[in-house]
This record gives sequence, structure tokens and C-alpha cells, in this order.
Amino acid sequence: MDLTKLLKLSTDLICTVDAQNHFVEVSEASYAILGYHPAEMRNRSYKEFILPQDIVDAEGAISGLRVSIPDVQIQNRYVHKDGRIIPLLWCVQWDEDDQLMYCIARHGNITEQTEQMRESLEESNRRYQYVTKATSDAIWDWNIIQDTLYWGEGFEIIFGYDLSTFPRGLRAWTKYIHPEDTEYVMQSIQTICAGKETNWKEEYRYQKADGTYADVVDRGFVIRDKNGKAVRMVGAMHDISERKKSLHEMARITADLFERNRELHEFAYIISHNLRSPVANIKSLAMLMEMETDIPRAIRPYLANLDSSISRMDEVLIELSQILSASNRSTELKTNLLDLGVIIMQIKGEMSAKIAQSQAQLHLSGASLIIYSHQAYIYSIFLHLISNSIKYTSDSPPVINIEVLHRDDKVTIHYTDNSYGIDLTQHGEEVFKPYKAFHPTLKGKGLGLFLVKNYIEALGGSVHLKSEVNQGLTYTITLPNSMH
Repeated sequence: MDLTKLLKLSTDLICTVDAQNHFVEVSEASYAILGYHPAEMRNRSYKEFILPQDIVDAEGAISGLRVSIPDVQIQNRYVHKDGRIIPLLWCVQWDEDDQLMYCIARHGNITEQTEQMRESLEESNRRYQYVTKATSDAIWDWNIIQDTLYWGEGFEIIFGYDLSTFPRGLRAWTKYIHPEDTEYVMQSIQTICAGKETNWKEEYRYQKADGTYADVVDRGFVIRDKNGKAVRMVGAMHDISERKKSLHEMARITADLFERNRELHEFAYIISHNLRSPVANIKSLAMLMEMETDIPRAIRPYLANLDSSISRMDEVLIELSQILSASNRSTELKTNLLDLGVIIMQIKGEMSAKIAQSQAQLHLSGASLIIYSHQAYIYSIFLHLISNSIKYTSDSPPVINIEVLHRDDKVTIHYTDNSYGIDLTQHGEEVFKPYKAFHPTLKGKGLGLFLVKNYIEALGGSVHLKSEVNQGLTYTITLPNSMH
């Protein structure tokens, strides 16, 4: 596109002005903007069209343009042919070789735009002030280049310092950081400013005006220039002293409860074991008495009831020991390298009679059957599950599938069978609770699944059950798989 066509089509006023301030070329937009055709303006000085009050400023800008400034923006007012005042914003460049000013003008009032910007800035500042009043945080704004630090009103409210006398440099902030925290906090700030990240967060202790220290969490955002250099950082300090106190108190209470729970477990364990000895003695005496031939016939039913009661008491004490053992988390369990295939073979040997009688089929699969865990707990878990699968079998022989999957530092075991299953809609919340039986026609104490869940959780794992009535069940067991 040549210059003539550009001058004709542009909606901006485009022109050239010679060294004597006369218009040389003028675009067609002159008529729409000023009411003059281009021919009416050519070879005439711009001073004939500009508002007289703006001539001095225009001359000064043009003089500077010709001497040293390569281009400049000029705001002035021209007089429309009909007498109206037209504000124009000029972009002007002087070409020394051509001895011409190349000019583009657009209708606009910079003063009005500046006023709008000023009002907008004031409104933004008011919003900022409202935010600083409303928030419980100490908002800050650090100009890294000038090393000036501005604080919102929250700083005075939280820490008690008088902002009117508080120094504005970074040093004034860092001097009140706890001496033990100063080094790592400053290193953290230097690292974020020197790097490319924008989000910063640190927790430390900050001294209040009364000399006490507040625990704070400080978050900041780094603003960088086009070269990635940190030039500004804004953020907010939040007082978390009360939360810290609550956490410390919670930790103290938890430790106390843990110790009391351990003592109760030890007490209950001692009681359950100490009671078993006299119970065994009483049971032996009852058996000896039954063997006596001169015991009156009327006494024998009472002896039988005594023996039954003592046997039940012995079972209760054994169950209590099992529950305490499964629930006790006060000691750390040591894990060893285990072959799950060997453990299942041991269980099959122990239950060989029941397996043969029920014609149970047990299948074990997995790329690796080696796991890191606690042998006694793993043995008990699968002993209870396999016993239940055989005990609560459907009409067909029990079929048990155990699949072992390794992933990172976890092992997932899928255990499925074709038993009666459990109605989880009705019993889902009670499946793993003690003394809960879900098949009234079959005798059971309801401890097996309770013990299974507690053993798994003691190992740091989890268990989930899927089941429908007469559709069997699936246990998904997830366990840690490491030596630690």
C-alpha cells in the first residue's frame, strides 16, 4: 500500500510538517476530525489551526523533538472549522534526512483519561485499605529495588508496633524475627528472589512490641520484570499462635491417652492371664469331682453346670487376650521377609481335616509372593479368612482365590470366595465389629473379622469388603511392603 492510499483510508489524521512548520501532506481524515479538506491545510502552518493557548507548549515539544528526542507524544487542542475545540493526541517523529516531521493524530482527551485512571487508582487503593482493615493478616508490600516495605494496618493490630514510626526497610522487619529462625527465613527469601518461582511460604516466630513472640505463617508472591528479575514481593503474615498452642495441647493429650491406653492394656492383659490359672485349677477340681463315684446323684447336674460355666469363662479369657493383642498399637511391629506361599501351605496343613472334609479348593497367584510383614499377624489374618470361607460355604465346595499384586512400596491382596456372603446394605457398619454374627443358623463367636481388621490396621494397612448375599465376597487388603 503506497502513502497516498494510506493517507486516504486512515481514520487517523496523518500528515507531514516541514521545518518551517507547514503542513506538506495531509490525510483525508482531516475533514472528519477538523472539518478541513487536505487541500485547505497544505502549505499552511499548524499554528493557524491550533488553539492559541497551546502554541507555546507545542513549540517547546517540537524544539526538543528536533534537537535530541527521536519521537514524542504531544497533547494539544485544535480549532474545528465550525469553531469547536478538538483535543488531539499526536505521535510525532522528526526525520533529519527528510527535514520533515511525520505525525499521526487521534481525537482524544488525555486529561480526561488521566483523571479516569487517577480515580480508578484511588478506588483500588480504597479497596486495598478495606481489605487490610477486614483481614486478620498483616499485609505487606516490599519494593525490592528501592528496599521499601509497606505494612497494612493488620501489622499494628497483631504485633502492636506503631506504623507511623516503624521503619520502612527490610531490615526493620528481619530484626524482629526470632534469632533461631532468622537465618533460614532470610535464606528462603534470597532463594525465591534469585530463582524463578513466584510463591513463597515460611513459618517462624516474630517478636511483638511487648517482647513476646508470635508463631506466624508468612506467604508471599514475587513479581518479576521481563527479564525474570525479582522487583517486588507482596504477601501477608498470619498469626497461628493459638493454633500452635492447640496442636501442642492436642499432642500432649494424645501422648497421655496413649500412655493410659498402654497401661490399661497391660492391666487387662495381666488380669486375663492371671485369671486363667485359677480357672484352670477350678476346672481340674470339677473334673476330679465328676470322677468320684460316691458323689450324690442330686449334686452331679450342678457339677456339669459348673464345668460348663468354667469352660465358657476360659473361652472368654482367651477371647479377651486375642482382642487385647489385636487392639494393642503401643509397640512397633518388626517386619520380615515372608513367603506368602509358605504361610498358606502351613495354614492348609493345620486345617487339612476341614479342607479335606469340605473339598475346599485354594488358589494362590501373583508375580511374586514375597512380602515384608509380620509373620504372626499375616498367619492369623489368613487363618481367620480361610476358616470363615470354609465354615460359611454355600452348597458347592469352597473355592478360595488369593491374588497378590505389588506396586511401589505397597502390596494389594485380593481374597475372594464363594461363601454365603454378607448383606452389606443391612450389616455394612457392623462387619468388622466384635461379637457380630451374620448367619444365625451357623454357630460363631463373631470375632474373626474384628481380629482380621485390627491385625491389618496394626500393620499399617487397610481392608475393604465387597459382598452380596449368596454371591460370595471379596476382601481387598492393602499393606505396606517395606522393611520399615
